[in-house]
Amino acid sequence: MNSYSQTIKLYIPIIEESPQLHLFYHELLKTAIIEAGHIPELIIKESPQKRIKKQLENGDLSIFWMFESAPRNNKYIPIKVGLTNGLIGTRILFIKRGDQAKYDQVKTLEDFRNLNLIGGMGINWFDAQIWKKNNLQYKEKEGSWKSIFKMIPRNRDYNYFARGINEIVAESKQYPQLEIEKKLVFIYDCDFIFYLSKEGAHPGYIYHEILVDALQKAKESGLIEKLVKKYWGKDFQTLNYDKRIKIYLQK
Repeated sequence: MNSYSQTIKLYIPIIEESPQLHLFYHELLKTAIIEAGHIPELIIKESPQKRIKKQLENGDLSIFWMFESAPRNNKYIPIKVGLTNGLIGTRILFIKRGDQAKYDQVKTLEDFRNLNLIGGMGINWFDAQIWKKNNLQYKEKEGSWKSIFKMIPRNRDYNYFARGINEIVAESKQYPQLEIEKKLVFIYDCDFIFYLSKEGAHPGYIYHEILVDALQKAKESGLIEKLVKKYWGKDFQTLNYDKRIKIYLQK
């Protein structure tokens, strides 16, 4: 440790609905802080996803990872370093088992649009903005978004559920009544960044400069790339990513 090392105490969530999703972000944050010469102290709080933004706003949480947007940049303190090398801006579809033939002839965005299928989304998800921008049909689920997984096999309201490469392989083991669509991947230019709380009991903003420096170093040193491969490299192979038709969406 250098003579300027500090203990960086951050209150950070685990998402109740996706209890493994935090692992990459926690490891990246902890390792980046250590490699920048400081001491990480992460205080874990388990929270439902829909409450986390409010907890960050009022300072019950210090830090959380989200898609970057202008409103969020005003509400919280952004650390403008992409965390996944753009991985989060990729979407692969969960579909009803047996529905693959519907998608087999899709080669372009227009082809997909013409299927007139309805995607499931949680309320106010960033994906919903992307789908709207690209004239794709979707419906937002009131209450728990996890019920979308169970509604698709029953032909209720939704035809598919677009999920991130970092999510879909693990989730496929939980929902065997669904299958992963085999041919397509939807891509838009976006990434998660860390946001810090501005006030409250555990404000993250006091560590802003240190964390910007630590995460920039993590990108430059290859730490982010290394951890992306560690957590999701096998998923790229499992999903046959390189051979999928890439459909690019406007942001």
